[in-house]
Amino acid sequence: MRSLWLALLVSAAVPAQPVGEEMSPRLTWDPYGEQREQGRVSAAAIQQARERGEAWYSLLRVAPSFQRSEGRATLGTSVLRRSDEALLNQGFIAYWSRPSDVRRRPDGSLAPVLGGAHELLYFESNWRPRNEHLVDPATRGDFSRDNARYFAAPRVFGTWAGGTVYGDMLVWTRDGRSALSPAPLGPLLEFERARLAVQVKQNEDGFAARRAQLAASMTPEAVAQRRARREAAWQRETRDPQQMTKRLDAAARSDDSAAEREMAFNTAPATPDPRSPHWTSRLALQAAEAQWAALDPGQRQAPACARTEPGFTGQLAVRYQRLEGAAPDCIPMVQLRADLLDPRRPEAETQLFTIWFREGRCGERWNATGTAGSNDRCGRALALLREMDGAALRKVLGWPPVTP
Repeated sequence: MRSLWLALLVSAAVPAQPVGEEMSPRLTWDPYGEQREQGRVSAAAIQQARERGEAWYSLLRVAPSFQRSEGRATLGTSVLRRSDEALLNQGFIAYWSRPSDVRRRPDGSLAPVLGGAHELLYFESNWRPRNEHLVDPATRGDFSRDNARYFAAPRVFGTWAGGTVYGDMLVWTRDGRSALSPAPLGPLLEFERARLAVQVKQNEDGFAARRAQLAASMTPEAVAQRRARREAAWQRETRDPQQMTKRLDAAARSDDSAAEREMAFNTAPATPDPRSPHWTSRLALQAAEAQWAALDPGQRQAPACARTEPGFTGQLAVRYQRLEGAAPDCIPMVQLRADLLDPRRPEAETQLFTIWFREGRCGERWNATGTAGSNDRCGRALALLREMDGAALRKVLGWPPVTP
């Protein structure tokens, strides 16, 4: 016991070795403590995940840009979780960290400090991405509907190891199919009808309330009370009775003109006009209602596209229609496939794999030249991916090679 205490005292007295511009010699497993719930993940599954994490990190370690990154320490971490689909979700994170925000573990591996200065690249297995990770502002983010369940098809910037490169994410599916499927026209129109009906009612209720306020403000009683208040307030400024009368009469005429203008503004013009705040949402609703009524049940399940209607602004300009036979400027609407993750498959099998640029939209620079080695988030991430062995990564995931 005495020797144990001496060993502990000696180890406590040894200062932690500083971290410099270096690469962690091994994977840092579960860097912030036990992540799994007791009994939810078996010891065998954890061991398999650790081995998979080590194999993934071995691909990072041979990348020259990861071995030495200017001003940064590089490391990789991995955790295992049980997903909402009852599958095992393994997260892998590549770090480019400020050396002062990294600590060396007793086994020599490097661990990130929470809240430190880190640039991250997320690799995830069996993790269903959120729709906003794929929404592309350049293909009309205002086309998205139903909490972005449906969104305009994002641009594709390339492929890598069988995966598809989008603006902010690379996506692989085990079956090799796209992670996206067409959005049906019917649900989009249903959502649009409900949304526009609420907006029309809110607009009409607001205009009606304002007209009622104006009418109440111009009753003889209200006019007399307003005139009396003004006369009392202007007594010291205008002592001549005739001048007071002229001033009060002028103010009353100004009230009448202002009320007339505002009443006109709050009353719908007889002629429908999309530029009118009374008509713009009403006309958009009428268009959606007419389109819905003209479709049979089969047509409501047809793939949809979205375009903008001239003369309207913002989301009121959005129109959905069948993709088949649409004009080239009608952008296909999509959704994430419902069957991306199948809970009936083996829990540890990788069905879906993603690399997320963490809102950096680095995929937009996928085909750019001369930027991969730059010392920003995208430069480091793209350099790493270009140096990684994509075929070896598929093997780590348990997937077959890409067929030509």
